[in-house]
Amino acid sequence: MSGSLEKEQIFELIINNLPIGFSIVDEAGAIVEFNKAAEEITGFSRQEVLGKYHFAILHGTADATACPLLQLTLKRHEHSVASESVIQKKNGDFVSISVTTFPLFDPAGTFIGGVELFRDISAYKKLAKERKNILSMFAHDMKNPVMTSAGLLSRILSGKTGVLTEKQKDYLEMVHDNLDKLEKLIRNFLEFSRLETREYLPAIEVYDIRQAIKKLMDMAGVEAEKKGIKLVYEAPAEGPLFIRADPMMMDRVISNLLMNALKYTDPAGCVTITLRDGKEDIFVQVADTGAGIPGMHLPHIFDAFYRVSRDTSGSGLGLSIAKAIIEAHQGRIWVESAVGKGSTFSFTLPKREKREE
Repeated sequence: MSGSLEKEQIFELIINNLPIGFSIVDEAGAIVEFNKAAEEITGFSRQEVLGKYHFAILHGTADATACPLLQLTLKRHEHSVASESVIQKKNGDFVSISVTTFPLFDPAGTFIGGVELFRDISAYKKLAKERKNILSMFAHDMKNPVMTSAGLLSRILSGKTGVLTEKQKDYLEMVHDNLDKLEKLIRNFLEFSRLETREYLPAIEVYDIRQAIKKLMDMAGVEAEKKGIKLVYEAPAEGPLFIRADPMMMDRVISNLLMNALKYTDPAGCVTITLRDGKEDIFVQVADTGAGIPGMHLPHIFDAFYRVSRDTSGSGLGLSIAKAIIEAHQGRIWVESAVGKGSTFSFTLPKREKREE
């Protein structure tokens, strides 16, 4: 690079060649810099926006609260990384953007404004939505013929259509088992799709989580006994522990974590469920003495369709569904594991419904 270029020229070259929108606002939110990519995304020229308030130009209002991302930066002087927002283009269209903002301070530490980096993600969001809708409709259309076929096979296996040879019966039972697995995969996918699109919201009611865990452990006792696995329940003293939650959803989460622990624990091992009653939240932990999960897989363990092993059966949606349910209840779920030492899945849930500020 030529030494004759001044700092201002270098700055201008970099900013105008950035493949993403770049904007600087002063401490009041007035735009003082706007690059070419920002012009292309918004439809506004640099000259049209300089000196104008970001909120008025891109959100159609002078109210700073209409732009929570810049409000975070301008009011609280905090960073915001790759968050989603919506802005209004010059032609009136609305566009979804992924935006990163951060505050600016002068050498003396005085706050002087903020920077916004953004890119148009409208096409991506539209494609993702269409993909979800197509897959969801495909799974829904598959459900009825699979259930019908399984029903007909059950009638044949019961002998209502005539006597079967042993070989015929064996083959039909294998087909029936595979149809059952396929139906389960379809149900899981449909449930995951509804949770992901927020079409399946919790039906909140009073839920005794202490008693629910006990019942689910009793049901899992048969499987534990088969493998010689010890089940341990560590909970507060006798008596109910009430929270507000969707009973069916929460049973699904606890059952999934419990059955996974039994599945991956060797005979003579131990699975422990711990329930603790906190001041604001309840804490549930399912720990096993199984093979454990390699560290490289832990960041992805709750991702949809992710499998630790190619040999693993199932849809790869169980933990994704569990995570979606816990988050729908405004809780948090996480995992800790070490190869050869077992895995521990934990989640917290608020004892009362949290309200938006």
